[in-house]
Amino acid sequence: MTPGRLAIGVLSVVLVGAFFFHSRDPVYQGKPVSAWVDELGDNSYLAADALRKLGPEAVRPLIEALERKPARWLKACAAVSDHAPRLLKPKLANIYYRAVWRDSQIPRTRAAATQMLGDLGPVAARAAPALVKVLADRNPILRRDAAFALGKIEARPDLAIPALCALLRDPNEEVRMYAAIALKKFGHQAAPAVPALIAVLQDGSWQVRERAALALGAVGKNKAGVVAALEDAMRDEHRFVRSSVATALACLAPHVETARAVLEQARYDPDAEVRYSAGLAASQLESELRTPAGLK
Repeated sequence: MTPGRLAIGVLSVVLVGAFFFHSRDPVYQGKPVSAWVDELGDNSYLAADALRKLGPEAVRPLIEALERKPARWLKACAAVSDHAPRLLKPKLANIYYRAVWRDSQIPRTRAAATQMLGDLGPVAARAAPALVKVLADRNPILRRDAAFALGKIEARPDLAIPALCALLRDPNEEVRMYAAIALKKFGHQAAPAVPALIAVLQDGSWQVRERAALALGAVGKNKAGVVAALEDAMRDEHRFVRSSVATALACLAPHVETARAVLEQARYDPDAEVRYSAGLAASQLESELRTPAGLK
């Protein structure tokens, strides 16, 4: 086969593939959704607004962007372009340079797609498996954003909860913190995460400990060991942790005498914010105890 015929064959395959890809792509304001996703990597407000308005139609292209990998055919395309007839060279060059640019944007596009899927919320439920895979990515920013997105979407707890529990042991502090935040968003569905969250109350980062305490307040109702662990955490060295522990105890223990005693004692904490949180929590507990069960 002559170089010219080879170039025509390769170009035909590329163009047919591109046509097929774009023909199944939803269009918004005259532009395919995949093009809006490409622009999202440049922090485009217009692209973000367009994808939000598209809602469910934007989910598949965003998942594809999340799973995007460098094109393997770029070297072959460059070689074919060198031997192509003069008439075809501009078209091949345009395809090649567009693909090179797209590859260079992959890290930014993946990060932006992760955040956008989270912004779409429950509408993006089918993106949960793809986001769970991202939790194992080498890039800690992607792991963090994927955890946060899963919490916003609140879908597929069977997949998300075990993966987020594993993320509580991540070497990156921010990733651990956002894993705890995501588990809190799942509420009672994240009950299997209770042992892992209790362990995180001993984390070296006060921010992670604080988020773990708040998560336990949301997911640990009627779970053994939760109230006792939070009572111990009320002695944490950091005031923000103690304040969040008080809030968590109010959510969990309206009928647990030891929790009420701990909150009463915390009203005399040396830190004003802790005293305020403990007083508010204690008042909330008393209000719940005074309210007849049938009125709750």
